[in-house]
Amino acid sequence: MLSRKDQKFIKSLKVKKYRTREKCFLVEGAKNVQELINSDYKIEFLVGSESFISQNLKSGSHRNEIVKPDLLEQLGTFKTNEDAIAVARMKEWNGHQINFDDHIFLLDGVGDPGNVGTIIRTLDWFGFDQVVCSEGCAEFYHPKVINSTMGSFTRMKVFNVDISEFYSQNNLPVFAADMSGKSIKDFKPEHPVVIVLGSESHGVGDTTRKNISDYLSIPKFGNAESLNVGIATGILAAHFRMS
Repeated sequence: MLSRKDQKFIKSLKVKKYRTREKCFLVEGAKNVQELINSDYKIEFLVGSESFISQNLKSGSHRNEIVKPDLLEQLGTFKTNEDAIAVARMKEWNGHQINFDDHIFLLDGVGDPGNVGTIIRTLDWFGFDQVVCSEGCAEFYHPKVINSTMGSFTRMKVFNVDISEFYSQNNLPVFAADMSGKSIKDFKPEHPVVIVLGSESHGVGDTTRKNISDYLSIPKFGNAESLNVGIATGILAAHFRMS
């Protein structure tokens, strides 16, 4: 039986200060929880419907609690959830673990959790397994980020860096996405580069501007004013994988 203490603990993880203090986060819904179960994340406990737990039970691992769907909805952030919620232990990555042998996508002040989650899912699709985030980016373990990744969070290393230090500690050329830049169709780098995506509202920050080698743009054929940062990331990731 799920205790009131457990229920209070799960609900507290919707708030950043409690996630930070407890070093735990929520994973919700069938797809994300199944991906979590099959990953190397440590699961503290799992709360779910009888059918979900019976179909996804792994012996000798975490504690499982069977509850009704209405309680799942009260505990989590989903409006409807008939499957599961898991509490998992956070991972932390050190900036010295960044792989500079592949192109690096850097998010500079991308503050919308849905966009950050979509970017992680998109980069996973194109075979990238890391993303670098500056100060001001949405927290990786925010429920909306995790939910938006559709399980890709289990395969992605997310490095939260001091952006000045990041630029000073690597020698890769830095290219920022901007509508005024040169077209990506003419840009085919032979060696890894850093690709910066900035805030949709403010663009890239001053520190990035001082370190930019050049700006890149996605060719425009219609009349839309701009692209969502998640969509732009997908186009750029496809270009860099296929060039």
